[in-house]
Amino acid sequence: MRSIPAVLLLLILSPAGIGQTTAPISSDAATERELVRIAQALLDAVASGDKAVWEKHVADDLIYTDENWRILTKKQLLDSLAPLPKGYSGSIRVADVRSRINGDAAVLSYRVLEEEQIFGQKISPMYLVTDTYFRRNGRWQMIASHVIVRPSERKPVALNPKTCQAIVGEYELTGGVTYTITLEDDRLTGQRTGRAKEELLPADEYTFFPRGTIRGEKVFARDASGRVTHMLDRRENNDLVWKRVK
Repeated sequence: MRSIPAVLLLLILSPAGIGQTTAPISSDAATERELVRIAQALLDAVASGDKAVWEKHVADDLIYTDENWRILTKKQLLDSLAPLPKGYSGSIRVADVRSRINGDAAVLSYRVLEEEQIFGQKISPMYLVTDTYFRRNGRWQMIASHVIVRPSERKPVALNPKTCQAIVGEYELTGGVTYTITLEDDRLTGQRTGRAKEELLPADEYTFFPRGTIRGEKVFARDASGRVTHMLDRRENNDLVWKRVK
C-alpha cells in the first residue's frame, strides 16, 4: 500500500478538510456575540459610573430613550452617569438576546435582569432594551437605544367578599359593548363582549387588575350611598368610563 503524502494528510486532518462535520461560525453569530459583549460591558459600567466605557462604545450622534421617558444625547447620558450611592449594590445581566444584522448595521433586542440591594432590601426589576449599532471605521458603536421597564405584577390584597359582590354586574361602554363581572367561589372574573374571561384581583377595595398583565386596571366609582355607579378602565392613567347598566 502506498503511503499518504504528509502534505495531503495535513489537508485531510485540517479544519478545512473536515468541514463537512464542523459547521463554520457565521459572521452574524460572531457579530451578535461582539454586540452582546459591548452591551454587557456598558451595563457593568453603570454601577461604577464608568463613563469611559460608554464614551468608547457610544456614537457621538447617539439618540438614547431611557426608562424615565427622556430622550438624551450622548453628552446628557454621560453627564447622568454616576456611581451607585452608599447603601446600594447590585448586578445587571443581559438575557434573551435577539438580533438583526445587515452589513454595517445591527439591531440588538434583549432583556436586562437586575438584582439590586438597597440598604439590605432586594429588588429585581426587568428592562426591555433595543439597541441599534453602526460599524464605523471597523468598530461597532451604539447609535440609538430604547429602554423600557417591565413592571412586576402586583400582589393582590385580601378583601371582604361583600366588597367584591358590590361590583358584580354589567357595565356598558357603548351600545353592544359590555363588560360583565361575575363572582364564583370567591373568584372574581370580568368579560368584555367578544373576548375571553379574565380574573380580576384586588389592589384595594376600589381598584382591581387583571391577572397576568399590567394594563387594564379597573376602578369602581360609588355614589353617596356607596352603590357602584360606573367603572373606569384605566390604561396608563387614561380612563374609559363604563356605565353600570345591571
